[in-house]
Amino acid sequence: MRSIPAALKEKLANRFKVENTDSMAKLRVVATQTSVNSLLSEPIHEDIAPAFGDVAVRQTAGESDLSLAYAICLDDGIAKIYKRKFPAGLEYPWEYQWTLGAATDVAIEFNGVWKMNAAKEWYYLQTEEYPYIFYVRNGNLYVQVWHNNDNATLLATDVTQISACKGWQSSVEQDLDQGLIIGYLKSGSVYYRALCCQDNGSYVWEAEHEVSALGTGNTTLSVIRTNDFRIGFLTQNSGRMLLALTHRNYAGMSVRPETVHINASNVRMWISDITELDTLNKEYASGNVAYPYVLLDEPDTEEISVASVEKLNRETGFVCYGFKIHLTKPLNGSIDEGFPVKCALSVSGVTVASASYDSEEQVLVLYTSSDIRRTVAVTITMPEYRSLWYYKLGLQRWFLPALSAVAAAETMDYFTYENETAAISTISAGVWIDEAVFAEYFQPAHTAAITVVASSVSLQPVSTLPI
Repeated sequence: MRSIPAALKEKLANRFKVENTDSMAKLRVVATQTSVNSLLSEPIHEDIAPAFGDVAVRQTAGESDLSLAYAICLDDGIAKIYKRKFPAGLEYPWEYQWTLGAATDVAIEFNGVWKMNAAKEWYYLQTEEYPYIFYVRNGNLYVQVWHNNDNATLLATDVTQISACKGWQSSVEQDLDQGLIIGYLKSGSVYYRALCCQDNGSYVWEAEHEVSALGTGNTTLSVIRTNDFRIGFLTQNSGRMLLALTHRNYAGMSVRPETVHINASNVRMWISDITELDTLNKEYASGNVAYPYVLLDEPDTEEISVASVEKLNRETGFVCYGFKIHLTKPLNGSIDEGFPVKCALSVSGVTVASASYDSEEQVLVLYTSSDIRRTVAVTITMPEYRSLWYYKLGLQRWFLPALSAVAAAETMDYFTYENETAAISTISAGVWIDEAVFAEYFQPAHTAAITVVASSVSLQPVSTLPI
């Protein structure tokens, strides 16, 4: 039989000595998952054990991960709010925020929209800044945003227990929204209401619905969200666990969007007649490809042109306030604010104020900054514009070239009487006899014949208008 070495005997003696004298060192080992998405299983506070509570986490726009956790607890019937920073390490304990007041059950949850995390290839809830708080007081279920008591809304009456959960919302069709759901028990039956996005983009608390599949006699309720885009209502009923699931509501059709990346290669640029100047600053040139066109032309192909010009005439005043430019081909694209600025008129002081395109009449409509007399010929010049195009040679897009048109001058017709005559009467006249012949005897009656050799009639002008 082998003997025990003296060194080993001494170690054994020291072990029992430490235990007997209660001087053995005690270590506290805390094991937790290192993910920043995990909360440590630690009490929020130790002075009063919470009877009920709920937790919600926040990740707002611009935050790369979860940043805060909010908790609501019932301490002897008084609801209190706590906050904790992420990552949820021991250096970030729970902090008391404020007291909500008396309640028999509470819940807390964030509203938001679902976004695709391109790096991790999953959807995450991009939340609002503050959560929604639900509480039951005297059997009435209320909801409010954070600590704004003025916006508290009554959702239901005769409520015994509640549970809140944010449902899935489609990122393609916003009104396909399960909403921010609050489930509650009334006389053992399960009901819920949801804050959902409507067709016009507004959010409304929709009417109360009953989950009839769970029947009656339910004692507890938990509203859950599954990873396959459903909402579940989990209850305890006479020793059984019952679960009712909704239909799927895909956040982004469950397929990552496809993208096409285009890179330009072998791009060349020629600059002729380079003049070197020694300047103080470096100059740079930049360009963009907002409206690229690749044109393969054939000889003798028909190009777009102006077919005719029509004036937009006012009912009175013999003036026009714009022009309709009829084109030989239909246009596509859009007219922005830059197009009328580059149009020019030959009338001094008058510009093109706005422009539009009428696809039915196939005309460019130009409105002038002021009225123009219709008796004036107007030359209209339109610039080359790349946001407008027409189809040529099949399905080739050709940008609108520079065009010009002339609105001819018009005359104003005045209708008068024809074959007019003027009656002239002599008011007074004088007669002279150059040579007098006297007879030897007196003739009592003489007759003188007077001939008008020449006469003229002048009309005094009373207007600038022609007669």
